[in-house]
Amino acid sequence: MTAFWLDNLLAYSLQLTALVGSGAAMAWAVRLRSPGASLRFWQSVALAALALPAVQSWSERSRPLLPSPITFATESLAAAVANAGWPSPPVMLALILAVGVVLRVAWLALGFITLRRFEARSEPFVESEALVANLRHSLGAHARVRISDDVEGPVTIGFRDPLVLLPRRVLDLPSGVQRAIVCHELLHVRRHDWVQALAEEVACAAFWFHPAVRVLASRLNLSRETLVDELTIAHTRDRRSYAEALLAFADARSTALVAVAPLIRRQHVSQRIALVLQEVPMSRTRVALACACAVVAVALTTAIAVDRFPIGTTLVAQSADTPQKPGDGVTLPSVLREVKPDYTPAAMEAKIQGTVMMSIVVLAAGTVGDVTVIQSLDKEYGLDDQAVKAVRQWTFEPGKKDGNPVPVQVTVEMTFTLRK
Repeated sequence: MTAFWLDNLLAYSLQLTALVGSGAAMAWAVRLRSPGASLRFWQSVALAALALPAVQSWSERSRPLLPSPITFATESLAAAVANAGWPSPPVMLALILAVGVVLRVAWLALGFITLRRFEARSEPFVESEALVANLRHSLGAHARVRISDDVEGPVTIGFRDPLVLLPRRVLDLPSGVQRAIVCHELLHVRRHDWVQALAEEVACAAFWFHPAVRVLASRLNLSRETLVDELTIAHTRDRRSYAEALLAFADARSTALVAVAPLIRRQHVSQRIALVLQEVPMSRTRVALACACAVVAVALTTAIAVDRFPIGTTLVAQSADTPQKPGDGVTLPSVLREVKPDYTPAAMEAKIQGTVMMSIVVLAAGTVGDVTVIQSLDKEYGLDDQAVKAVRQWTFEPGKKDGNPVPVQVTVEMTFTLRK
């Protein structure tokens, strides 16, 4: 049996996989192209992911999950590391996960430090100061806009004192394209998107091992970007210039230093260009229907996953060879043949009487498997051994579950009494 925390981390990971996987499948199936609806849908998925641990009971109980081959491999690994003197598998896994989180957080910290260097080396965007001032006023978004040689695409960072860094080649673009670029970044500032993106990166750092978390962050990022694309076109009323702005940086990397990428990454440029050029609107009725279908399907899939892999439980790998206890559909074995134990001469001379209590496994064939003495009577003169020897010769009508014979663990008492 693995550690309680590891069992529930596995259960939560499986729930996340079902939630995000069904969300991605349904978003594709219903062709959810509306940026606003898509963003709300994926934000709902993210909120559901956060709420999953809180809405479950956390009542500790056992649950079967792992099939026999995985159980065998897990037990073999545990035995191997125990023999080698290493920490147990749950401890080793906890260390690996912790190291991964520390490395990812350190990577983010390095990104912050690097961005501060970029800011220090940047220059004011004096060439288009009037354009920037006009957009700040019309959008109600206040941010410093500067030119940097360190970035290859537009970058927006910060919350209290937001900063927009533009690559130097922006100066060579037409004024309409410059206006579209600055408008897009200032809309991100007004919506506080950098804070949301940073929160997603922190979640990705905490769950660095789980691809579903990265997929969720990616979908949120795409929905957010396409929504800002739509808002930018609505504000500038110049779709062509905005398409040129996207194309101008379609092949650009975020920065020369990879460490900064998680903090400023803009992905899915090709998809965004396609959406801008296609301009395929969805009616409100279709959007509402698509969202409703997607939400219902995701909710059902997640409910099944939560029921199958509940949080607050302890995994018990039950294969066909795993002994079970009577109850919960498992019937009690009945004795077909009973063998009495023999007294040893030494025990008789010592006048030892009493009961040996044993835990035995009645196999599906009706024979006795493992025997464990749980209440000893006599280890010195051999009565415990005689009891074990006798009970191994017993035969049973095996216990059953769903009409099929299964191994069942039961308790047997064997009494030694001297005849007078």
